[in-house]
Amino acid sequence: MGAPMRQDEKIEEMRLMAKAKEGDMEAFESLVRKYQQSIYYLCRRIAGTHQSADDLSQETFIKAYFALSKFKEGMNLYAWLRKIAMNNSLNYLKSAKREVPLDEQKSSVGNEKSPAHHPNGPQDRVQRDQAEQKFREAVDSLPADQKIVFILRFYENQNYREISRTLRIRHGTVMSRLGRARKKLKVLLADYL
Repeated sequence: MGAPMRQDEKIEEMRLMAKAKEGDMEAFESLVRKYQQSIYYLCRRIAGTHQSADDLSQETFIKAYFALSKFKEGMNLYAWLRKIAMNNSLNYLKSAKREVPLDEQKSSVGNEKSPAHHPNGPQDRVQRDQAEQKFREAVDSLPADQKIVFILRFYENQNYREISRTLRIRHGTVMSRLGRARKKLKVLLADYL
């Protein structure tokens, strides 16, 4: 989630969580607003589409609300929400037929500033956008078990031990899945590396 929270932020978060557990909906909504974007982006990286990520992040907060009584004082709220989001997203990948992502870049071309506003030329921007799109497609094509480990390691900056605990798998399993993911990505992205 970025920089560690200051002590006053932790105290405020604990206060809001206590109020939310007592049924204060405004307190819970404050917590949702604080973590909504981070949870959405995690779901987006895993699910691959806006609509699925939107649904999964909403479902995460609904499940969190109904599980408030299970949240113990002193727990890391973001880690708890992230675990719920990952479980939802992993279940989605395992059970649902994955949506074909809409080519969002084509639909947003008209909304971009003119190339004169970009520090690099239009050719550089097109190449960078194509490479980023290719990378996203390559990550999306990974098997679910490899994709989740890759995302947790490189997007969420979790170490092997954290991934092992989060997914409830052995340290060696994390390493092997990550190794297979890297190998597949290297093959898929050979033209761009």
